[in-house]
Amino acid sequence: MNIALIALASAPNPVCPPLSLAYLAALLEQRRHIVRIYDLALEPDIPLAEALQPLRSFSPTVVIVAGEYEADLKVALHALQEVHDGQVLAMPMSRNGLDAWQVSVEGLTWFDQQYGQVKQEPLPASCNQLPLPARHLLSLERYALRAAGGELQTSVAIAGLNPVGDFVLRTPTQIVAELRSLAHEFGVRHYLLTDVPVTIDLAWLEALLHYLLQAQLRISWEAHASFVHLGHALLARMARAGCECLIFDLDAPALFESLAARQQFRQIVASARDAQIFVRANLKLEPPYASLTRLIDVAASFGLDDVSFDVSPAVARSVGADAQELRQIAHQLYAQGRDRQRWVDRFGPALGNLIWRLRGLHVSNQPD
Repeated sequence: MNIALIALASAPNPVCPPLSLAYLAALLEQRRHIVRIYDLALEPDIPLAEALQPLRSFSPTVVIVAGEYEADLKVALHALQEVHDGQVLAMPMSRNGLDAWQVSVEGLTWFDQQYGQVKQEPLPASCNQLPLPARHLLSLERYALRAAGGELQTSVAIAGLNPVGDFVLRTPTQIVAELRSLAHEFGVRHYLLTDVPVTIDLAWLEALLHYLLQAQLRISWEAHASFVHLGHALLARMARAGCECLIFDLDAPALFESLAARQQFRQIVASARDAQIFVRANLKLEPPYASLTRLIDVAASFGLDDVSFDVSPAVARSVGADAQELRQIAHQLYAQGRDRQRWVDRFGPALGNLIWRLRGLHVSNQPD
């Protein structure tokens, strides 16, 4: 049976491959179905009606369409009526693979109910019973994921969600087996471990590092982490196991109102850079935005390699602000703060600040 899996366009940039659909595709292929994945996020500017035209030549018996927003799913269902007159299932999906187990079970259960087929084998009981995702159905090189050095990167799920919404970490041996398969079959050497902090369970992290070091895959990976659970020795071990970049999701009020937390974070950033680990931060900005300058000034002093600012459009609108404009202002303030911090690091606080101010006056007095 021909089955089409459609991933609707998504807001995040860069866009990750739809791992949850790739897991479902692998299970369907195990049942001998012919499966194709159509990721509409790869060409988001193409009108939906046009993007669905390839279904005419594939002629699927079943179409499963997945996306993050209910409104988008309703629009897609309406558009599908023009190109497909068979069975259609619409369901929510995130691109990070956290809901891979839910998407897989929902898809297979619906399929069995529609076609009355006896299950060929039990449904997976957790994310650890899923097969490796069917990445051969995805054009990995077309996704804009890039490592710190600009190399092609692809995403790997390290956890799933159980029925009550708690994280279930995948077994380290399964993750290493997937990385080995990716490196061998697709030649990918750089990986993004999606969304869940690797420090959520330190015993699990130590086991993952052990198997990565044992496997000697010669790969590099990027992951989210909580700085409060890191130390110099652990960072050095992570670097030896292939960690090339850490992402810290920072809560501005919690971090910047505590001197001890700021000092600890600076030490962790310094230790990571000593281990030659690139350091990114996602800084969540919330009202009152009047304190934006002070917060970003402090952030500029951490020595981060890269920073992005997260502003909720809904929260910004609630106080009469524009999220995009706030992000632009934040980046401008951060660039100024980093420039000043370089002079402070070189000449000390008093002389460094003086030189920075004098340079600013000199630039502003230059003729246009």
